[in-house]
Amino acid sequence: MATVRSVEELKSLIDPIAVYQDYVRLTRRGRRSLGLCPFHKEKTPSFSVDGDNGLFYCFGCHKGGDVLHFLQEMESCDFREAAEILARKAGVTMEFGHGTPRDQAPDRKERLRSLLEAAQGSFRKALEEAPPGSQVRRYCERRGIRPETAEALGLGFARPSGDLLAHLSRMGFKADEALEAGLVVDRGGGAWAERFRNRLTFPIRDVMGRTVGFGGRALGDEEPKYLNSPESPVFQKRDVLYGLSLTKQAVRGAEQILLVEGYMDFLSAYQAGVTNVAATLGTALADGQVRLVKRYAREVVLGFDQDAAGLEAAKRAILLLLAEDLKIKVVVVPDGKDPDEFIGQHGPEAYRKLLEGAAPFFDFLVEAAERTVPSKDAAGKRAVTDRMAEYLGAVANPIERQEYAARVAGRLGIEPSLVLRSVAASQSHGKAAPVTAAAAEEAVPVAEQILLKGALAFPEACRKVMSGLEPALVDGLVTGRLLRAVLEGRTEGASDQSRLLASIQHGCHEVPTEKDMEQAAARLRIMYLRTKERQVIQQIKEASQKHDDSLIGILLRERSSLAEHIYALERSNTTRA
Repeated sequence: MATVRSVEELKSLIDPIAVYQDYVRLTRRGRRSLGLCPFHKEKTPSFSVDGDNGLFYCFGCHKGGDVLHFLQEMESCDFREAAEILARKAGVTMEFGHGTPRDQAPDRKERLRSLLEAAQGSFRKALEEAPPGSQVRRYCERRGIRPETAEALGLGFARPSGDLLAHLSRMGFKADEALEAGLVVDRGGGAWAERFRNRLTFPIRDVMGRTVGFGGRALGDEEPKYLNSPESPVFQKRDVLYGLSLTKQAVRGAEQILLVEGYMDFLSAYQAGVTNVAATLGTALADGQVRLVKRYAREVVLGFDQDAAGLEAAKRAILLLLAEDLKIKVVVVPDGKDPDEFIGQHGPEAYRKLLEGAAPFFDFLVEAAERTVPSKDAAGKRAVTDRMAEYLGAVANPIERQEYAARVAGRLGIEPSLVLRSVAASQSHGKAAPVTAAAAEEAVPVAEQILLKGALAFPEACRKVMSGLEPALVDGLVTGRLLRAVLEGRTEGASDQSRLLASIQHGCHEVPTEKDMEQAAARLRIMYLRTKERQVIQQIKEASQKHDDSLIGILLRERSSLAEHIYALERSNTTRA
């Protein structure tokens, strides 16, 4: 496979229109191609691609850039991952930095992903080759898993004989690598036991579609019923939603996601025609998963199990989702069933109707509170109001908070002002403490603290490092004037910030080395360039309002150049670390 060594060389190998058309239906209009924007809902096409330079721009939501920016937005990935996607489309390998091509010297994480893909191929093949009437075939039939669903989800079979390690060895992988990937357990004395045996396997994929782990469902009465891969360098549960790599475009299109708990709940919902769904891997929703949700959806429907653990998980999830300003509904499955059980008994159509009737989160919370605290008397109403205060206080928009408070008050038969008073009382416990010297130090970015401490200890080395920083960058620093005063030996210039200077000088950071200062300067430069990028994005919006296509093109190229420069700095800083 050919190797390319620069982004420009990579972009020269592909037809950008073909890449855009993988996601958007485009119609040619002269040198431009138009289509419906994939980033927001619209009926009249405002998404435009310039056929000459390959840049895109939406006159509705003002997103724009080159084909790499487009892939970053569509796939919710970083610059490097977008370049890798583009390289795969071009049929080449992208070499990052200086050194050996990535396919010849893969890094540790890529080696583990390759191993996991090899394991997935083995599991998948085992299921396809399982004879009719075998235990795994009978299990799939009993659970109503259709062949096309098994194929779409990549379901597999871990044989009882445990032949995976031998297969991986033939593929060139070592046992200790399989251990790191979570596929085997070290029994000591050079003995290894495969983690998954006689189980239906569910490949866990990150949002880019890369296999990072597995879930295994016992085919009989073995315990545990569900077994998951342990966390590894490529798999952290808090950052993965099961199935999202398959459903992310449906989620983006609906701007809504249904969150369920486990593999079988996801499978049943997906098979029932609910394609904007993902699962939390059977654990409580985590911060990283919430951030992942926010990339694709504005509204979340919680479809957790109706047992005690599921209800508590829903309550915790609501607080996390409110903190990200997401709309929330909760679907309550009758008789305490989970989605898989309900669909099995009542069918797909009944479940889809249940989703249509999902209740706003505050109705769910009030009903949950009323089940434990009767709200007919004053004490009960106060208890319910106090329980709701934490959630209403987490609503970022004050208008929405007032509306929710009014609806809660309406259910309880009290004045909305009483609910809002309870919210205010709840929030008063978290008032900010007075600003201290330590707090003032914390207000200064760590990178600036390192440079300032370096300037005090090694002024010559710090001058050398800072010589590469733009004057405008230094002027914009919190400590910019102080840094210059210290490096120029003007102690009187630093007198008005002597307390901050002393705080940083005697703070918790060790005296930095020149390498530490170089890394700090690089981080500040990245922050500076990101600020410039945001300014260019604002200028693009203003040029759009004036219909200045020529200026938009110039600004889009400038944004693309800034993004590549930022990526190069981040890459260099990571290598330096």
